[in-house]
Amino acid sequence: MGDIDRFTQEIRLVSEPSGPLSWIVGGFYYDTESFGYSKEFTPGFDLYALDVWGVGGNPRPDSLEYYSVDYTDVKEQALFGEVSYEVTDKLTVTAGLRAYEYEVNSRSAVDLPLFETVFLGRDPDSIVLDFGEEGADDSGTLFKFNASYQVTDDVLAYATVSEGFRIGGANGVAACPPDIDEIQNQIICALPDEQVYTADTTTNYELGLKTTFFKNKLHFNAAVFNVDWEDAQVGGATVNGQQPITTNAEGANSRGVELFTRAVLTDELTMYATYSYTKAELTADAPFLFNVYDEFDEDGNPTNLDELFDGKDGDRLPGSPEQQFSLGLTYTQEVFGDKMLDINYGITAQSDIITTVGQRRSGESLAGYAVSNLTAKISDFDWSVTFYVDNLFDKYAFVSTRAHQGYQGVGNIAINRTDLQRGYGHFLLRPRTVGVTFSYQFEM
Repeated sequence: MGDIDRFTQEIRLVSEPSGPLSWIVGGFYYDTESFGYSKEFTPGFDLYALDVWGVGGNPRPDSLEYYSVDYTDVKEQALFGEVSYEVTDKLTVTAGLRAYEYEVNSRSAVDLPLFETVFLGRDPDSIVLDFGEEGADDSGTLFKFNASYQVTDDVLAYATVSEGFRIGGANGVAACPPDIDEIQNQIICALPDEQVYTADTTTNYELGLKTTFFKNKLHFNAAVFNVDWEDAQVGGATVNGQQPITTNAEGANSRGVELFTRAVLTDELTMYATYSYTKAELTADAPFLFNVYDEFDEDGNPTNLDELFDGKDGDRLPGSPEQQFSLGLTYTQEVFGDKMLDINYGITAQSDIITTVGQRRSGESLAGYAVSNLTAKISDFDWSVTFYVDNLFDKYAFVSTRAHQGYQGVGNIAINRTDLQRGYGHFLLRPRTVGVTFSYQFEM
């Protein structure tokens, strides 16, 4: 829970569409300030306390087990420009450049009130927040190059090479104390290399065709792509407390194909379909990704890390399906003399996704699913009424998870137990939703 205040501004200057040369220049500014907190309680502790300490002896009446607070400020700014030139009637080339910089500042703290009160004698209503400061910043330049060639009047071929980036940030987990190696009590904190994560960058390659046939009644587009990823941002976990964090893997790659077709079957009926296949995986080992110890010496100190919790070269990346497909039909007809009726049925489908890198550290595979949607719209020049049914057949499916089952940290030891599932759960696909929307275009 929390609050967020966001400000975004972009200014562009665009050349007049005359002659073979065109250009765009501009600037971008982004500033967001956010405050968030999380509270977790121990259900039934009040009854347990009554049995153990008697009436009036509850050492922690609010049963507050975990409390975290995070303040984050993110500033990003950039200057960009792009130039296009028509070399011939058929060949156009485009080159672009973007210079950026960003800064992330975060203050965060974590308290374990129930543990501190019951076992260490703190006041029953006390909350102690020792804020630590974290920060990340970076700057750089990104380029883009595109060449398009009009093979025939109906076929356009293109090639693009570009760079992209995603800003780094702070994980919002309080920093560990300097003597963390000597602490044997329960603690949730981030080691220095767990507090922040750096920007990840991509180099993108794409080859494609855009075609039209039969006097624009049939469109078919196809593209193959390859994305090389440096310092890829992936999900990990802290050593102390096993808190989910974002961390950097050395490298990753995403490659695949995308297809699109649209056909005008009759004056009233149009069909479209899409398909994509993506293979996304690590291209280098990512040791210590989840920081879970499985062997200890006689003093309780960790001696190694289980390979089940290291990221390995070739591990599949989480969060995205390998295959996606959609199909839709649109029927258009005049009604009531001069009004337009548009009825659209669409189905989207995807294959399974995994929830952690390589499905390690109790990662799951969430089954693929298909969802149907239906809309019917009546419109005039300045108004429209749309009736819609999302998830027409009320499909029940998991779309992601919250936390991971089976792991919870105590001190710098992670316990693998299926009955320790604090915070674990699934996010569900939105159920069947029926509604009506109305829009009106006012004259200016």
